[in-house]
Amino acid sequence: MRNLGAHNDSISTMTYFRESNTLITGSWDRTLRFWDSRASSPQQSSHDTPERVYQIDLVNNTLVVAMASRLFNIYDIRKMDAPLQQRESSLKFMTRSLACMPDGEGYATASVEGRIAVEYFDPSPVVQEKKYAFKCHRQTINDVDHVWPVNALAFHPTYNTFASAGSDATVSIWDHKVKKRLRQYPKFASSISSLAFNSDGTKLAIAVSYTWDDGEPGLKTAERPAILVRKLGDEVKVSAETNLDKCPLTILRVAQRLDW
Repeated sequence: MRNLGAHNDSISTMTYFRESNTLITGSWDRTLRFWDSRASSPQQSSHDTPERVYQIDLVNNTLVVAMASRLFNIYDIRKMDAPLQQRESSLKFMTRSLACMPDGEGYATASVEGRIAVEYFDPSPVVQEKKYAFKCHRQTINDVDHVWPVNALAFHPTYNTFASAGSDATVSIWDHKVKKRLRQYPKFASSISSLAFNSDGTKLAIAVSYTWDDGEPGLKTAERPAILVRKLGDEVKVSAETNLDKCPLTILRVAQRLDW
């Protein structure tokens, strides 16, 4: 084990660029830092951001950075002196999770207020008209609407469908092209903090742990953290034969910032 270095505040997120063996970290100190564990001086570069970094993800050479104040920067990692695009989140509340599409067309982002937005990199008006957002990880209990944060997103490496996980202790599989939910798995014992597909998309790792939604009192009754691995079937595929969960997405608004 080797200590590569440190930020000046909490490290909130990281991703790995396999082609150059580069670890990219984002922090509340408002920097992105690039590390190479093979080098005698591991930190290769540091880049300032306008706000605290909450989440980052990478596809090909495109790095998406979600920050406080609902800001997003999109970079070409080969030229980090300035972002290619600067955007405001389509969602009204704080960004909790982010994942890039494997086909390189765009990304999905989710908020603490039970909504997911599907965004596209191409800034042309025709492509931007495709973007949308929808409500999820919600439940009506005794005529009261309960809304949970969406803590994690992950795209399937082959089919370009994606999984979402929330503090409601559920995982759903979505097809963002046809705007349908493919499957919702049975509820887990506790909230879900993270999830990821393996390299060939045959398994889904799910991290179950307390996420502090109920503060310190909730910790006293929280389940023990666990990482569960689920073997996947046809529910992650997009095909005419797939039995879709009867849950069309409630589309909030298209091609404009969402205020409600």
